[in-house]
Amino acid sequence: MLVAVAATACVSRPRMCVAPSECGAEATCVAGRCQRNQTLPQIQNARRVLATPVAMAYVRRGDPANDGALPATFTLGRATDGDARLFLRFDVPLPREANIVEAYVVLHRAGADVDPAAIALHAARVVSPWDPRAVSWAIQPAIEDVRAPATFVTPAGRRLVRIDVRDLVGRWRAHDPRDQGIAVVAESTTATGVSFALAPSTPIDADETIARDRPITTDAGGVPPELELYLK
Repeated sequence: MLVAVAATACVSRPRMCVAPSECGAEATCVAGRCQRNQTLPQIQNARRVLATPVAMAYVRRGDPANDGALPATFTLGRATDGDARLFLRFDVPLPREANIVEAYVVLHRAGADVDPAAIALHAARVVSPWDPRAVSWAIQPAIEDVRAPATFVTPAGRRLVRIDVRDLVGRWRAHDPRDQGIAVVAESTTATGVSFALAPSTPIDADETIARDRPITTDAGGVPPELELYLK
């Protein structure tokens, strides 16, 4: 049993593709995933749904509680910030029979990142209740690593960054009360990290319903994180 656990721990995290050459002759890189050519019609014919979060929190090591106030931008993977994390909760009812073709957290980059190194981001499952008005580095919800694929972000990369959450969102169909949202974390750091648009500097109430048919613009002119679903 101990040998099996050690072997599992050594398995590298899957990673999302960034170029067609990574997928070989039988597949194409579509929205960060190598899709076999024969499955492309299923994706192209799926219904695309965009949802904005009903609760968000951003924490950095050492930061105190801030009553849920959010900056216009946030940074992940910056060495001086330690283990900064973004917490997101979405209200997207999914029936058990829902066919989730793809699911991504979409982040919109803000500003220029000058460090030449890439950082890797991935999603984790939030498994304890949390109130965005009371979250801080010292008081934050528990997360569970579900081995979601990593997205590598480079300074010269695209402004829109997708993080794979298909398997994580698929769990929501079981309506498990332990599913309390998504955490986005960096597994590597650079001197500058990567900056993204977040939201105006006002709290988002946990019970507030945000319209899903239009993006929320930020003070920085960007768009905050979204959940992008492709359903059949």
